[in-house]
Amino acid sequence: MIALHRQRHTQSTDLLTEIAQQVRAGAGLLAQLLGTPGGERAAHREELLSLEGRTMDLHFALMTHIRSVFLTPLPREDIYNLSQQLNRTMEHVTAAGDFILTRHHLQLPPQSHAQLETLSRQVDLTTTAMSRLEDFDHLEDYWAQMQRLSKQANRTHREWVTSTDSAFQPNIALQQSDLAKEILAAVHAQRAVAVICGSIIVRES
Repeated sequence: MIALHRQRHTQSTDLLTEIAQQVRAGAGLLAQLLGTPGGERAAHREELLSLEGRTMDLHFALMTHIRSVFLTPLPREDIYNLSQQLNRTMEHVTAAGDFILTRHHLQLPPQSHAQLETLSRQVDLTTTAMSRLEDFDHLEDYWAQMQRLSKQANRTHREWVTSTDSAFQPNIALQQSDLAKEILAAVHAQRAVAVICGSIIVRES
């Protein structure tokens, strides 16, 4: 009976962790696409769509779970909001991947690689945090690191967009801007996950 209670109590955090792992795989695929020649990128499209579909399936599974159990490790609204922001991150990752996949000749500046490194670092931290939601000391450190990474990403975004002003034709500069916005949106969705964790710390401590 105790084992069953423990299983139900941790299943929601296990699902959140699994969702975060899918997002991490998506960010890794984006980085891979940047290093793949334009003519070879199309082979990765199904992989990208599969990751997005798996993330949504897990989101639905989590919703079903928290509606069907009596006890959850956190309030249901918090669990839902965490899952929603993780899913939103994946939506932006998929959109960024689509931009890269459909624009075979798009030349990307160094800032694009730096931005993806920041996003990858965020999702690594988030994946660990989702498995340690009851460790408030860890969550506080996670929250602080995510704020710093988000500020760094904002600066990189400004550098990326301004670097394209005179380097490309207007339509190419617009394509660069569209891609940069999607990656920054993914970064901000990750920051939103950390903000929810910060709210949990303040309320539950």
